[in-house]
This record gives sequence, structure tokens and C-alpha cells, in this order.
Amino acid sequence: MQHHSPANTSHISERYAEQQVDLKRKKHQKTAGMPEAPEDIVEHAYDQIAEWYLEWVLNDNSPRQTYTEKLLDKLPPSPCLLELGCGPGVPVLNMLLEHGAQVTANDISTKQVEMARARCPRAKVLAGNMTTLTFEAESFHGALSFYTLFHLPRSQLKDMLAKIYRWLKPGGLFVFNLAVFGEEEINGEMMGYGMFWSSYGVQENCDILKQVGFEVLELEKVKAGNGKLEKDDPDYDSEFLWVMARKPEAGIEMK
Repeated sequence: MQHHSPANTSHISERYAEQQVDLKRKKHQKTAGMPEAPEDIVEHAYDQIAEWYLEWVLNDNSPRQTYTEKLLDKLPPSPCLLELGCGPGVPVLNMLLEHGAQVTANDISTKQVEMARARCPRAKVLAGNMTTLTFEAESFHGALSFYTLFHLPRSQLKDMLAKIYRWLKPGGLFVFNLAVFGEEEINGEMMGYGMFWSSYGVQENCDILKQVGFEVLELEKVKAGNGKLEKDDPDYDSEFLWVMARKPEAGIEMK
């Protein structure tokens, strides 16, 4: 299980290619004192690959921008939004601010948060594990979380979704993606650094959303890069579940 899909390599900058080669040289290096807790593994990796990741995400070829636009099209002017897993602040956080949204964003990587704050000074960007965030109920018109939730141990997914549900205003929208591989724990690597993934299968993910109270408006399973990635791409042969969900106007309690 890997992260997300870059665009066709013919459009990737020389800097991106150089960083990719440099990081892959470290693929088999063993580093003493590597973190063991899932959240520490994820934080360490994204801190280490921050510059490379910026180049990658700028050449991204995924539905994240499309789902961001779908969200914005359905919300009132100047909405209050929450982005979980904002990375370096592009492309999504920047899109939200350009739309006139008031945005609170979060990322587990301190380095990525620094980059996001530099690029998007109008956003409130919080560092740390998303599971530790606290907001008042009904604070946001919408929430977004791309390529992020599957870095949580899947035992934490339902509680995290329930928090997001509570933070949304009645009628609030949530756009996000989930993995579909149905594994409790995958300890692999991303660009030579240890990485952690965890996910339920499609049906279990859908069941959890309904149990939390979400109404699923859109749901599609998409192969990374539309199935056109090269075999050496980190996302080769990966699939993701893309979702737009809504908190009902009346609101219902988590079952």
C-alpha cells in the first residue's frame, strides 16, 4: 500500500527527478533508533521527504482537486473549512484560500506544517496527530482529508470519523479518500523511509460511515493514476475509495 499518484513522469521537474534518485539511494539503509509507533513512523517519514513530497504533490494526477471543487461548489461563500493532512499547503489548502474560505488545517509532520504556513499564511495550520485535535461541535461547513486517514491504525478510524461528524455543521460536507486493501497493519516504506498504513475493505468502510451517521452522496473506487503509472512508481497498482459524504440537516447520534 502506497500513498498517492504523481503525474506522468514526462511532466515532472528535474529537481523532482534528482530528489527521487537521491531518496531511492537510501532505500535499504537501516537507521538506528527508528520510531516504532504508527504516528511516529508517519511523522518521521513525511518530515524526511518533505521537499521531494512538495515536488510530487505539485505534479499530482489524482481526483483531489476535483473533489475539492465539488465541495466548494456546494458550500456558501466564505465557508469555514477543516483540512486534515494538508501537507505543504498545495494544492488543496491554497485552493480553499483562493476561494475565500476560512481554513483550519492540520498535518502530523512539523516540516510540512512549516511549509504550509509559509505558503498559506492566511490559514490556521496546526501541527500534530489529527486524533488529538479538539474543536467545538458544528464548527465547520465542510472538511477535507486526502491520503491521510489510512495512516491511522484502522481501530481509530471510526472514532476519527465520529469527531469529524461532530465538528461539521448540520448539512456539512466531507470529501476524502480511503484505502481499500483490508489490512490491519502494513509496515512498508515510502521513498526509502518506513511508513505505516492500515485500512478496512470497501464494504467495511461504507458500514462505518453509516454507523457514524454520514449520508454518502458520492462513492467511487479509482486506480491511482487511472491505471497508467509505471511499475517503479510508489503508487503502482494501488486503488483508493473517493467519497463525498454529508452530515444530515437534522443530525443523528453515532450508533
